[in-house]
Amino acid sequence: MTGALPPLRVVLVDDHRLFRESLGALLAVHEGIEVVAEGGDGEEAVRLTRQHRPDVVLLDVEMPGQSVLTSLVEIRSASPSTRIVVLTMHENTTLARQLLLRGASAYLIKTIGHHELVAAIRASTEAASDMVTLSVSRGGLAGLAASGASVLSARELEVLTLVSRARSNQAIATELQISEGTVKRHLSNINNKLGSTSRLDAVRRATRARLLTPGLGED
Repeated sequence: MTGALPPLRVVLVDDHRLFRESLGALLAVHEGIEVVAEGGDGEEAVRLTRQHRPDVVLLDVEMPGQSVLTSLVEIRSASPSTRIVVLTMHENTTLARQLLLRGASAYLIKTIGHHELVAAIRASTEAASDMVTLSVSRGGLAGLAASGASVLSARELEVLTLVSRARSNQAIATELQISEGTVKRHLSNINNKLGSTSRLDAVRRATRARLLTPGLGED
């Protein structure tokens, strides 16, 4: 007789400590799931992924520091076999589309129950890894289906987020450790994709399109 399968190893990342600890306690009662580490921002998510190589990372959208898109890309680079389940308070189908296209296994609203969350965690690790779990309203499905919208890259979204914080090109270059010329090139690409004519117009259009989610444009 074969032994029991090893538990799914989960890294839980959310900047609200009470929510993080409560969710960890809920997951602990489910057989076959083990929370191996907890973190409070995207940089910690990447570091903990590299350290533990978990089966799943539960990743909050709105946290201090780098954008969730950048975190997702870096997590996948650090551990390609790790599945990423995104949790959020806000339904943002534009962001959901970008995250799913970049390899997230699930996009879930925090109003779901913990049994649904556990089901999504388990589904993310099954053999059919190209399948995703999505939690949005019926109205939000139209936003996901829209194919005409340009998708900003993770780096472009980082640059635009810093622009929304009134950073200069030089300050953006310093923070992202790239050249000013590269910043200008990203801004040009952003304007081309959004049809904007200035930095302020790009921020307005991105906010209107919900590419900049609540909290991402604030320090």
